[in-house]
Amino acid sequence: MPTTESRRAKPQVCKSHGQTGYKRSLSYARLGIDAKDVQRIPYFAAQLKSIARAVRGADKNGSPAEPVRALDFLKSSENPEARKVLKPYLSIPESYRRLLPPEAFCHVAGVSPWVVLEAITVVAVRQGATASAIVAAISQLRVVEKTIERALQNEGTRERAMMLKATGFLPPG
Repeated sequence: MPTTESRRAKPQVCKSHGQTGYKRSLSYARLGIDAKDVQRIPYFAAQLKSIARAVRGADKNGSPAEPVRALDFLKSSENPEARKVLKPYLSIPESYRRLLPPEAFCHVAGVSPWVVLEAITVVAVRQGATASAIVAAISQLRVVEKTIERALQNEGTRERAMMLKATGFLPPG
């Protein structure tokens, strides 16, 4: 049974590191690793930030979209090694994740950061292709309508030829 003294004990806070340092040390402790053991890979974090910025983009009004973290792409990855990295990544509260280098999650999982970068790339390419196909499918009707509208005008010779080829009245080519 705990003593009265042990029940009153408060967590030790290292005042020299400030709140951010304290949260970072809590995150490392939750992962069960020492910050000194994490090997940093040159440009790895910068590449992940570049991916996140490129994916984030902006909406049609020019305002930035929701922040994206490149490691969140691992949720859509089928790569078993990448999924190993996802587990420790998700074990840290979202607001604390940014305090740790991405290599920390790779270190815990025993997975090379390059494998993670490849997995993120595969997911980003797949999602980009899917999004492009959806946009094309949605826009196709408007494009056909506009082409027909233009083909019906006196100067719509090229559009008429396109429509006749598309419908099989003229041979392709």
